[in-house]
Amino acid sequence: MDVLLCGSRRDFRKNGKSSTSKLLTSSATMLLGIVIGCGSQDSAPKTSLFADDHTVAEHWPEDLPDAAAKLRERLALSEINKLTRKEIDDLVGWTAEIAADTNLSEADWLPLHHATQSLMTKLRATEDGLNRDEASQIEALCQLIDDAVRRIPEHPPSLKVTSP
Repeated sequence: MDVLLCGSRRDFRKNGKSSTSKLLTSSATMLLGIVIGCGSQDSAPKTSLFADDHTVAEHWPEDLPDAAAKLRERLALSEINKLTRKEIDDLVGWTAEIAADTNLSEADWLPLHHATQSLMTKLRATEDGLNRDEASQIEALCQLIDDAVRRIPEHPPSLKVTSP
């Protein structure tokens, strides 16, 4: 005597077809939602792959020389308010990253990295304004940037292999 626990074979086949059909329908719906729902909503072309990821600060420097220029502009102000101090902190913190995006050798990049790390440690210890020591270290960083900019090769080293 056969005991069927889940109904007849006919019921199983019917439910199996129903499950397959439901799976196909839900998969098609999900795929359609992904294709239609994930498209760009604006008609303007993106200028960057990361354009939607974050906003770029207005004081973000264009390049390494611009970082030094922006730091010097802020140092020249008669009063360093909280906003200016935040921008100085940002610029100092970004310097090594901006330098790393150039063709500087690692040996030329490391002094900038160490100087920014040391200066950021000091800047984090104070919140408002700048003391004379911090201001002179920022000016020294600007000079270090100027020196590094002169060592940036105009063209990156060639990766072309030449035969002997």
